[in-house]
Amino acid sequence: MDLRQAVITILSGIVGTLGFSLVFRMNKKKIIWAVIGGAFTCVVYVVCCRFFSHEFFQNVFPALFCAAYSEIFARLTRSPATPYIACSIISLVPGSKLFYTMYYAITSDMENFRTTLFQTFRIAAGLAVGIIVVSVIIREVNYNKFKNIYDVE
Repeated sequence: MDLRQAVITILSGIVGTLGFSLVFRMNKKKIIWAVIGGAFTCVVYVVCCRFFSHEFFQNVFPALFCAAYSEIFARLTRSPATPYIACSIISLVPGSKLFYTMYYAITSDMENFRTTLFQTFRIAAGLAVGIIVVSVIIREVNYNKFKNIYDVE
């Protein structure tokens, strides 16, 4: 990915995050934090594309960053993390891969269908693993912090 493509990726990630946060009807102050999270998530994605050639690794690290950022700013703004995660990670969702996977399935082009299906799966798995890892860590931290509340005799 050259510099021009990287800038286009980051700018389109910012616009996509802004649009999706408007759909979620987020507060103006929260929209700013979501857009910043989306921008940094795209920057992490561009850096990972430079160092990794596999779609899974290109997406798992930005998803880890996005989920951690969302959890931190959810605590700081006293709001749920889900809107931050959904808005900040929307630019990584493999929309074109999903489209072409279905297109190749409908046109009975099974070779391209299998190729794009596995690419889509690797991207989606990377995003899911990144979000799940951070969510499990946050849950364990919260459980240990409030252990006396959860323990019922």
